[in-house]
Amino acid sequence: MARIRRVRTPGGRWFEYVSQGKGPATLLVHPGGPGLTYHYLRGLLKLANAHLRVILFNPRGVGHSWRPRVTREYTIGAMADDVEAIRRALKITELHLLGYSAGGFVALEYASRWQERLTSLLLCATAGSAEEVRVADRMALGLAPPKTRALIRELTRAKAFDSPEYQRLAEEVFRPFQTRFFQGSSPDWKATKLSTDVYRAMMTRSGDEFAVDGTAAKWDGRRYYSKIEVPTLVVVGRYDFFLNPSIEMAERIEPAHLRVLQHSSHRMILEQPKEFLGTIREFLEDVTGG
Repeated sequence: MARIRRVRTPGGRWFEYVSQGKGPATLLVHPGGPGLTYHYLRGLLKLANAHLRVILFNPRGVGHSWRPRVTREYTIGAMADDVEAIRRALKITELHLLGYSAGGFVALEYASRWQERLTSLLLCATAGSAEEVRVADRMALGLAPPKTRALIRELTRAKAFDSPEYQRLAEEVFRPFQTRFFQGSSPDWKATKLSTDVYRAMMTRSGDEFAVDGTAAKWDGRRYYSKIEVPTLVVVGRYDFFLNPSIEMAERIEPAHLRVLQHSSHRMILEQPKEFLGTIREFLEDVTGG
């Protein structure tokens, strides 16, 4: 098991991370949620070797990383700034940035600001805008059984978002698109924790799982697509609610390559780990020359 470390950045901030491999190439991994710890992505450490360092870190407010005093500082832009601060602090000169789910929002934002610092970009199970997240949420709800939809409407009118019943129904709606092929649980998923402060601040201040009304509400990274020139990999599960946004992303980012995993939904790293890791490995070998 990789040892947990801490990197300090300007402003008295710190971020906990695990690292494996030596580089010079570095795969820096931003987890999703937003608010999830990196643990469910630990399989990526298997890619580390004498030429590739893999770093997984907990973003601001997640795990034991630095926590802002006010929730309005949980933004996609601020997290992109954190990535650059971490890159500098760890002296990463060959950066391969992987963003998973909401981590992909941050990766896109980083590419728009510091593309010259990037060697490649890996966008996994993600979308390009808050509006696409809303569309995906509405699609998932629309495909739920009528009884489930009616109960959710009733609980939404009552604003009973924190009730166990609402949480159970929301999980039921999203399950076919998040964990369709995920049987049981894995040690990596069991170790993963969610910071509800981060999640609620960025995605749903109200608690409504089908509305994006947090700090990410107006974010739109699609305007960056035409400007991305570094080698880019887009990976998505066939049953992920972000399938269509990922396809559009790969079509509009000129140097992008798309891979769709046929027996996966949103948590493809846990549903098809060999195929997912093989896809990442093959891309990195192409980019780094092996």
